[in-house]
Amino acid sequence: MSTPTRPPARPLSPVLARIALGLGLVAAGGALTWAGWRVTPAPGLNVRETPLSVPLAGATALGVQLAGDRPALGVAGLPWPGREALTGRATHRERNPLRVQTSREGGRLRVSVRLDVAPLGEGVVNLNPRPVPHRLDVQLSRGVPLTLEAETASGELRLDLHALQVRELTARTRSGALTATLPALESGPLTLATASGAVTLRAPAAWRAPTLSVSTGSGPVTLRLGEARARRLTVSTQSGDVTGELPRGEAGTVTSTSGDLALRLPDGAAGTLTLRTTSGEVRLSLPPDTSARVRLVGGEWLDPPGDLLRRGNVAATDPAALTDPDLDLRVEAPRLRLVRRLPEEGDIP
Repeated sequence: MSTPTRPPARPLSPVLARIALGLGLVAAGGALTWAGWRVTPAPGLNVRETPLSVPLAGATALGVQLAGDRPALGVAGLPWPGREALTGRATHRERNPLRVQTSREGGRLRVSVRLDVAPLGEGVVNLNPRPVPHRLDVQLSRGVPLTLEAETASGELRLDLHALQVRELTARTRSGALTATLPALESGPLTLATASGAVTLRAPAAWRAPTLSVSTGSGPVTLRLGEARARRLTVSTQSGDVTGELPRGEAGTVTSTSGDLALRLPDGAAGTLTLRTTSGEVRLSLPPDTSARVRLVGGEWLDPPGDLLRRGNVAATDPAALTDPDLDLRVEAPRLRLVRRLPEEGDIP
């Protein structure tokens, strides 16, 4: 005859803690019910990935609009020209569906893709509080001219446009970083803006565009455009530094209200360029063998090169540049530090 054994004793503290938690939830539910509240678990919180595919169907031009209030947006080109206008994938909760609309005008196909994140309603409880980063990543046809609008209220934008035929681009985010690789060849006008976030741009050497506009309310701007060309350039930030290599062009303006400008001009730079900062410093690297004139307005020269010709607040690389320069620079800043590169330095950053 066997003697019954008692199960091992369980620690009392965890048991009491679970009992207290259960009683607390019951009490909280009773209190809310007594107050006239009804607590409902939020439906549709499971995460899903939705594939996206829109056929080109013989279209000869493509207009794409990507939008959302919180998702991160990513854009790239399809690996090769094919039958698809757009493919991609969205990561989202079930309660935040992906919306796709298409329309056709002659040979032009329009595609609108939107992903919004709906707030929980009053009295709705999220029983799965793990945050879900909502994302929308698309690949676009490289075989037809493209007009692209990408906008998110709160999320990063990542654009790889090197394989695309960009006729026009508008990219905006209110809060988030914006990173872009510009097209490999000629494009139409490009506008990139963020209210709060860093902007980073790179361009292949063969990229050409009539205009490039870059702005951020609060955040640094980094440019790697030294071998490319933008006929007109506008770069502005309210609070942040602007650094890197500017493209060749005919006219440009770079402005920071409370940041420094540290810029390198490419070999062969010409035209007119205005650099402006209210409370920062301008550090400028001039290419060798360029006929340039620099006008400093309301500021101080810091260690100017000894081979410059000085006439008051104007400096020139040679006598002819005092009246007829190839590169005409206007600098409005408290301080200017100017260097001239040696010929062997070239455009190396």
